[in-house]
Amino acid sequence: MMVGALLLAGGSGSRMRGETGDKLLHPIGPTNAFSLCIQAFLQAERVEKLVIVYKDETQLSRLKTTFNQLQTSQKQLREPDIYWTPGGKERQDSVRAGLRALPDEITHILVHDCARPFIRPQTIEQAASEISKDRAITVARPLKDTLRFREDQSENALIPSPTRTLDRSHYWLMETPQGAPRAWLEEGLSKAQSQQILLRMIWQRWNWQDIPWGCLTQAIPILRSPHQMIFPTLNFS
Repeated sequence: MMVGALLLAGGSGSRMRGETGDKLLHPIGPTNAFSLCIQAFLQAERVEKLVIVYKDETQLSRLKTTFNQLQTSQKQLREPDIYWTPGGKERQDSVRAGLRALPDEITHILVHDCARPFIRPQTIEQAASEISKDRAITVARPLKDTLRFREDQSENALIPSPTRTLDRSHYWLMETPQGAPRAWLEEGLSKAQSQQILLRMIWQRWNWQDIPWGCLTQAIPILRSPHQMIFPTLNFS
């Protein structure tokens, strides 16, 4: 039984609204999102092989330069087998490409979005341990904010509408990594492809296959805009 990880680095960055270049290489203090993700996974010893899924050759060159600089400056990091592969048009295409790049001996998979840089090695270790028990797991956060349902479904939210508070106790905010036995992921992707179903997140494959999944709690901020980067940057100052 071996655990591998797919690191998705080829997203479009649409949440950044064109305000910066590659969001994974945008400075966060002295580092960046890609370096933080790589460091965390290299410190997680249960993960034996990594696949980095990139967008294009230009990004590949920049990511490899960043990776080499990290290895030079962090000599204590272990050196697992690392594979690089281009992604696809949709997220599920990138996951499929990453799975093809992993050796056959990898039996369980974690999939992580590199736009979520503050993942901890301990969380990765725990997720790897859980999926090794043939479980589907996602890192997630229980919803803490007040959740209200707006009765009026018009696009103009300024139009007054009755609202009601929803019970938030069963609502979770999905994060990554998400993982499961490799066979489950491959089966879900194969069915989605044959039936032309677009599945943007790993947990959607599990719901579609009627596979229950567990939630592993850790707050992981996502870089939705350059303005949010101010706060983690201050922590590095």
